[in-house]
Amino acid sequence: MLSSIYIKNFAIIDEIEIDFHENMSVLTGETGAGKSILIDAINVVLGNKKTSKISRNENLDTEIVCHFNLSNNNILQTLEEKGLLDENSCIFRRKINTKNISKIYINDKPVTSSTAKFIGNLIIDIHGQHENQLILSSEEQRNRLDNFTNLNNNKLDIKNVLLEINNIKKTLSEKTLSAEQYEEKVSLLEYEINELEKEALDPDDYEKIYQEYKKLSNADILVKKINECKNLIENENNIGISLLLSNLNKSLEDIKSIDGDTNNILDTNINIQEQVRDLSKMLEKYENSISIDNEKLTFLNEKILSMNNLSRKYKTSENDLIKILYAKQDILNNLKINKDNIDEKHKKIEENIRYYHKIAKEISNKRKKEALVLEKKISTQLKELGMSECQFKINITSDNSLISKNGYDKVTFLIKTNKKSKLLPLSEIASGGELSRLSLVIQLETRSNNDCETMIFDEIDTGIGGATSEVLGNHLLRLSESTQVLCVTHLAQVAAKSKHHYLVSKDKNLSSTKLTYLDSDMKVNELARMIGGIKLTDKTLQFAKELID
Repeated sequence: MLSSIYIKNFAIIDEIEIDFHENMSVLTGETGAGKSILIDAINVVLGNKKTSKISRNENLDTEIVCHFNLSNNNILQTLEEKGLLDENSCIFRRKINTKNISKIYINDKPVTSSTAKFIGNLIIDIHGQHENQLILSSEEQRNRLDNFTNLNNNKLDIKNVLLEINNIKKTLSEKTLSAEQYEEKVSLLEYEINELEKEALDPDDYEKIYQEYKKLSNADILVKKINECKNLIENENNIGISLLLSNLNKSLEDIKSIDGDTNNILDTNINIQEQVRDLSKMLEKYENSISIDNEKLTFLNEKILSMNNLSRKYKTSENDLIKILYAKQDILNNLKINKDNIDEKHKKIEENIRYYHKIAKEISNKRKKEALVLEKKISTQLKELGMSECQFKINITSDNSLISKNGYDKVTFLIKTNKKSKLLPLSEIASGGELSRLSLVIQLETRSNNDCETMIFDEIDTGIGGATSEVLGNHLLRLSESTQVLCVTHLAQVAAKSKHHYLVSKDKNLSSTKLTYLDSDMKVNELARMIGGIKLTDKTLQFAKELID
């Protein structure tokens, strides 16, 4: 609720500071005293466009401050999300300097006019000029109907299902491949894996192939070198290692015959002889294992060349080709797994969309059914408020392709104010008073705990009087049971219903507006003035007392 307002150097106001209260408050005063200027000031501080002549004194800055105490959790949550929360209070401040430069603050944090308007529309609903009335928007009209229809649970279901859809979409990477891209990538990976599987080997296997190729390609050299070794061991034309060792052994035997302590030397020579014989056998066996296989040599050569080519292609060594193979296999497997997951998620999205349409259809049917009931209720109350020829209609158009948190209905409130006129949208109503009264009865029938905490009515009693004005006052009083109501009025029957009464007047010089909170006696006098004029009589005073009682 609006707890206080401070205005300095605005229009015909020098400086005013006043506290406001819960329930119903009225602002009264003579024509030209500045009642509507207070409403204008609230509009300005809430981010609405300032007038060209906003300052009373062009040499002084203008400042408007509105202090709200809040209890609506939705509003508090919105403030928190925007980083503007300061416990349960919300202070709007707008300063306009002498150069006409304007700044707006919410809880001492600078905000744009659009942010101020957005937050302001959540907190307070002003009924005066058409452009400032929430009820003119199709969204607000739908919200009013939904409140009446009690669609909270249904809309919560929609909210949850759309939230799940969005969450699933978020898990789907922005880089998720299209069907065509997926097939191209899988095809390439399968080709690469296939060529790597043919050539890529474990490092040990590659080494074996390389060594076998080396052996086969150098068979002639190996045989030549083996023969050289054999000739060194034993050669018929030259003294070989075997003959030398045999001669050496005879000499050692002669030494042993003389000195028996030389056994170790003789044994060593004998061992060497045995090793030479073993070596000779090994060389023979190795020579027999060497064969010239040109076909196999060609195969191995092609194998090595192919591996070399692959290593250049994948910019790695032959030994690491197997790692490349395993990596690409992993990528392919993950792609297929992800594809399955993605397909499953898309199926889940489709399931949720089908569920959404089910709920949206239920909501649409409920809206259309309850709209007829609301039409009758509002039309009846409008007649009680002096709009006897008024016809109220709720038009609902559906777009089954639309997916939104509110379903696929567009709701439009239509009205015709006399028999000769046509049903038109509310925004085309000429009379501000008629629109305000319509908004009042709509609020009475469709309020919820999520609605704004303060409502201001200006021009609501234009064109009515007598018994109708008392009905209007009772409607406002009833509305004030659930929200703070501020009403600018010139009707005593309306003002008498208020819990709090403020008198807007000009100072003695008729140059500046002031605001006075009226006690019970002062309220009686003001009501009497509103009834009979400046001169108070016993009759008007008595009538004023009766209105209050």
